[in-house]
Amino acid sequence: MSDIEKSVEVVGAAWRQSPYYDDAERWTILFWNDGTPFRKFFDQLDLDTVLELACGHGRHSAKVAPQCGRLILMDIFQENIDFSRHRLRFFNNVESHVNNGYNFQPIADRSLSSIFCYDAMVHFAPEVVRSYLKDTARVLKPGGRALFHHSNYPMAPKEHYGQNPHSRNQMTEATFRDYTREAGLETLGTQIISWGQIPDLDCISLVGKPGA
Repeated sequence: MSDIEKSVEVVGAAWRQSPYYDDAERWTILFWNDGTPFRKFFDQLDLDTVLELACGHGRHSAKVAPQCGRLILMDIFQENIDFSRHRLRFFNNVESHVNNGYNFQPIADRSLSSIFCYDAMVHFAPEVVRSYLKDTARVLKPGGRALFHHSNYPMAPKEHYGQNPHSRNQMTEATFRDYTREAGLETLGTQIISWGQIPDLDCISLVGKPGA
């Protein structure tokens, strides 16, 4: 097993069949109400061909499925994909894939107009975030955009990321910008936000692939 696969396994272990998914339903409003920073950035995405990374039980995709031309759900757990597929079964524009936890395979090159990931990447290890940004450059069409909700917690975990505030992994807005630039993408906007009464714990970053 490679180092990045080990990182995925360490983080993913806590979320398989977790009670988190049921509890999180009541907080969905924090992302989709008019005027929230999440909604402000999401409204800048082209919804022609959209992928939600780490879809969980599909609570976010359920909000946007009616607006999308094609919506792709992606998660590392088959159980989550099955749950989301059933939840969105009445939409004929939805498809789903189980992925490896660090890239967008099997999505084709230059095939997506947008990607979004809410309330999941905050837990990803830095090398996993870096890998996803590199693959974002592969799967986005020229001019496509991706919206990532990630950690802004600057200290490396002493033992396990789960011991950090709200289980945030190590990441900062500046490091995320560096990874974005390294991947050949552009940072189009960022906003550092508080979470659970912890000031400046998270960040929302909108990135784009150059080209028309």
